[in-house]
Amino acid sequence: MPKLVSVTRILNEDDIAEAFIRHNARHVGHMLFLDNGSSDRTLDILRALQAEGLPLSVVQTHSISFDEVSLNSWGYQAASQLFGADWVVFIDADEFIATQDSAPLTTLLPADAPAITVQLINYGQTELDDPNELIVPLRLRHRWAGETNVDKLILRAGLPGVSIGAGNHCAFLGSGILPARRHDLVSFAHYPRRSGWQILQKMAAGWLKALAAGHPAAEAGHSEHYRSPFETIRDKPGELFRNSGYFTREFGLDQAIEAPLDYLGGTLCHTLPTDPAMKAAQMFLSFTERLAIQHGRLLDESPQARALVETWNAKRDFLF
Repeated sequence: MPKLVSVTRILNEDDIAEAFIRHNARHVGHMLFLDNGSSDRTLDILRALQAEGLPLSVVQTHSISFDEVSLNSWGYQAASQLFGADWVVFIDADEFIATQDSAPLTTLLPADAPAITVQLINYGQTELDDPNELIVPLRLRHRWAGETNVDKLILRAGLPGVSIGAGNHCAFLGSGILPARRHDLVSFAHYPRRSGWQILQKMAAGWLKALAAGHPAAEAGHSEHYRSPFETIRDKPGELFRNSGYFTREFGLDQAIEAPLDYLGGTLCHTLPTDPAMKAAQMFLSFTERLAIQHGRLLDESPQARALVETWNAKRDFLF
């Protein structure tokens, strides 16, 4: 049986991390997490699950800005060279592997393709959700009725010269895209929004990450899906914060299909109830504090950066 290693970027996902690991461990032989500086209980949960014997490793990155392509590509090389992968699956911390009849994913991998793509299926909040259910795939039982038209990537390990694109939707080989075959017996159940507060914090931090990375990331469209929600929060916050309906559901039942994931992870041992609004405020302030600290360090350590800021400070423009 081929060895499948997952690569997952993770940041402040303590509400879903344990369920994610317990479920997806039924499909993969090892999990590699690339933590981007979690400040909630995510790392505590990962340590506890590793101590239980679940096959996972955690690497922490130190840059708070956007560098997804190089990070993904490093993860692919690490899965191939350090963890002996035959195949590598790129899966975010809010995505759960789903297969026909819950068959092990390793039994469905093709013998004659360098890569496959699988459909992303979006689940979200409805008014029927039980807020006391901590296992996210059991709480969020309704999927969006429309197609996402988004695929995610699973590819053979050890392919020379491969880099992984932003979002893990495709891989590049030289100047072209690595050929990939769509696999209709596998999908990823996607739970990006577990509460209105959680998704607002994620969207705001996501766009600030892109801006902090400078021109290439902010203007190449890699994080464009964060931009509009961020601008709404910035320019018209009342449209969200005073809209109680926004926080109780993502879409109506007329737009949804009840199709719960066959969750394979069992009970949770380390996940705790949280207040979504309080957590969102804490996570956003923690993120912006780290961003400010890194900016300050750049000024302390780079004469060029210091000179540029001093130029900005000295500049005066008459506006009217």
